[in-house]
Amino acid sequence: MEANRHEFDWESAIARNFEALELVVARLFALAGIATGRPFVETVSRGLHARILAVLRPAEYALRRLIVMAACRLAVAAPSARASRAGMPKPGRQEPKSDPAQVPAFRLFDPVKSAADPWLTSAEIAALDRPASAAWPAAPALPAYEPVDARGLCGRIVALRTAMADLDGQALRLARWRARRSRATCRPKRFAPMRPGRPPGWMRRPKTGLQEVLVECDLLARYAWKGPDTS
Repeated sequence: MEANRHEFDWESAIARNFEALELVVARLFALAGIATGRPFVETVSRGLHARILAVLRPAEYALRRLIVMAACRLAVAAPSARASRAGMPKPGRQEPKSDPAQVPAFRLFDPVKSAADPWLTSAEIAALDRPASAAWPAAPALPAYEPVDARGLCGRIVALRTAMADLDGQALRLARWRARRSRATCRPKRFAPMRPGRPPGWMRRPKTGLQEVLVECDLLARYAWKGPDTS
């Protein structure tokens, strides 16, 4: 595939997966009950929230990889050292919006995995050597019908659709960041928009259309980001 890198039909691959993602976004809007002129739903049931999130997260990761594929096809010159950083995508955590009705910007960078503290007591840590005798507290059973806040979830769904409507603009944002990162004086916190490892929802043998899109987009995006082999 290295010899045929520039012969690959990237436009068809992007268009094919984009159309598949459009169907996923339509499904998310229907699940959340989002209607035109009413982009935010106050609450949904806990069970429905989990269902929506199980579809939304892989869709977000797939779209980021579509943006990577589109960005790698753009020729953008590296800005000068005095160029303004306004409009540059930030790989770090975005600030929360004060207005719940305001659509947040779509994150171009995968969230970084963090090694959380285990928060175990001394007795629980000692019991790790005796798994048979360890008595772990059972997680509380939360009712699936209990209403939970859905505003943040709706914001992510709308941000996903908004980014898809401006795929070229999102790709340009990322291409500019990549060009700026290539400067010798730049010390980026991130070297790629994709985090190491497989994205959530990735399966070796996809069983759904969304999983197929995610697997293909992850493979092609990593291939495109790597660039031509100059060895």
